Amino acid sequence: MTLIVAIDKSSTNDGRDVLEVLDKICNMVVGVKLGMPLLLKHDLNLLSNIRKICNGNIVLDLKLADIGDVMVESVELFKNYADSVIAHSFIGKKDGIDKLKDFLDKNNMKLILVGSMSHRGSEEIYDKEIDNIINIINDVKPWGVVLPATRPEIIKTFRSKIGNEIKILSPGVGYQGAKPGTALCYGADYEIVGRAIMNAPDPKEATKIIIYEQKRGMYECKK
Repeated sequence: MTLIVAIDKSSTNDGRDVLEVLDKICNMVVGVKLGMPLLLKHDLNLLSNIRKICNGNIVLDLKLADIGDVMVESVELFKNYADSVIAHSFIGKKDGIDKLKDFLDKNNMKLILVGSMSHRGSEEIYDKEIDNIINIINDVKPWGVVLPATRPEIIKTFRSKIGNEIKILSPGVGYQGAKPGTALCYGADYEIVGRAIMNAPDPKEATKIIIYEQKRGMYECKK
């Protein structure tokens, strides 16, 4: 499977709408990425219930960007409820990412670093520092790196320089304009889809369509 569903919000006070969708699609996706708006609105009970439904890769999209000690304190709260944590790479390794990774390794959790982002503002800073970002990633050796499906040439560049062991996760599919399968064609391992699934009248059917389009896109790029 190559699809990760992103959930950034819920429309109910108890998160029941999120649980109902996940109950229908968890066996169709390889992971669930949970955003800050959702995490701030609900308590840990929702995370516990999500974990009961989806036993796969629960990714906390905390976008951590602080000194190592503060990031560790932040993740400590969630260590029993998630498998992976996303942090920014621009903060650097020493006394930053290194401390976070040590903590995650000791707790059997995976580190995912942001290499670039799917909005246009990423071109202003992140994309101008590609070589430095790649050096950080190769030094830290996280489990994964986030790269935009909206700019697949960035994916291609990273893949050629970080090898195949580090997983590439690509957001921006659907509402932000990237077509399913495009990021996979350029070297991504997973595509992240949020609103195109969560806002659909029938999330399960939308998930099926995206998976089909991923396969069709992969077939076309291999021709």
